[in-house]
Amino acid sequence: MQGLKNFLWFLYKCFAFYTVIVYALILWIPSDGWLAGFMMMSFPAVIIVHILSVLIWFVIDRKKALLPITLLALGGIFASRTFSINRKPNTSATADHSFSVLSYNTRVFMKNSDQREPTVKEDIASMKVWVRDLGADIICMPEYYEDETRLFNINETLRSGGYKYSVKYSEEIRKGRNYYTGLALFSKYPIINARDTIFQAQNGLVQADIEIKNDTVRMIGVHLYSMTLNLSKLAHEKEMEGIRAEGKTTFKRMKTGFMQRSKQLQVLESWIAESPYPVIICGDFNEVPYGYVYGRLRKSMRNGFEEKGEGFGFTFNHIPYFIRIDHQFYKSDQLNMLDFKTLNQVKYSDHYPIMGIYQIQKTNQ
Repeated sequence: MQGLKNFLWFLYKCFAFYTVIVYALILWIPSDGWLAGFMMMSFPAVIIVHILSVLIWFVIDRKKALLPITLLALGGIFASRTFSINRKPNTSATADHSFSVLSYNTRVFMKNSDQREPTVKEDIASMKVWVRDLGADIICMPEYYEDETRLFNINETLRSGGYKYSVKYSEEIRKGRNYYTGLALFSKYPIINARDTIFQAQNGLVQADIEIKNDTVRMIGVHLYSMTLNLSKLAHEKEMEGIRAEGKTTFKRMKTGFMQRSKQLQVLESWIAESPYPVIICGDFNEVPYGYVYGRLRKSMRNGFEEKGEGFGFTFNHIPYFIRIDHQFYKSDQLNMLDFKTLNQVKYSDHYPIMGIYQIQKTNQ
């Protein structure tokens, strides 16, 4: 019995060492490699193991329970990335200096669903109207879709809601097509300058310098590398061979995702550095709050959920559910965050919408 206890304690000490490395990676981000990416993403699992370890070692040997308790306490450094206590919205700002930003991965407005089904048609119609009627001043939509040759004309719906200005990927992506699929920014305020870059498929960046009253704000919409994981298929595999094959595919996609997003971050950071205006970044980052991209941006910008969010703020509506990969970052020396909400009652897409309300601190010259 004593030999088994010593062996378990040795294994736990090895895991404790792994935990210290994970904490260090998240806190200081010395590596953007794929291995570090997997390690940082394991943070929630690490915390769960230590919670169980406290209970186990409290029964086996109470003195040894001090180590998992200590590591759990140290993990509290990252609590603000994980859970946000309800903060009352800042209502002191006047409407003249505040504006709202909606970020919503609409999953191409369910274009790939069976639109012959009456319920699907109703959901698509309701989704379009919901986006319009929410009334956000600026809308960022990764996986946006429009097709003016069919009944599915989201552009018309948005124009009727006052969204006169928009930025999408360049016309190159639409050559030979009568539809558009990709990232899009819509605004009720004039866009005075814009640019875009496409990484691959739908992934890329769009930028819009938006004139809001006497000020200008630079909005950068992002859709970073998608891992296109089919975790539902993996979870429902019954044969070991199928589990092994799907697990291998999942691993490769995740590995590629870590490497690609690190490269894409370099372009995003250059756009931020060049801006003479207050910057807001919004969209689908495909990145959890413990990842490399999130950590890099957090060093120079504030995260909307961390400042004014509530609860866990999970934004993914499919397996594994409990992740937050849609974010809004902003320059806090030029902008105030008044309110932030994860609209998890809106279930049209596989992502939940998020909305932030901002106030410009000073007039741009």
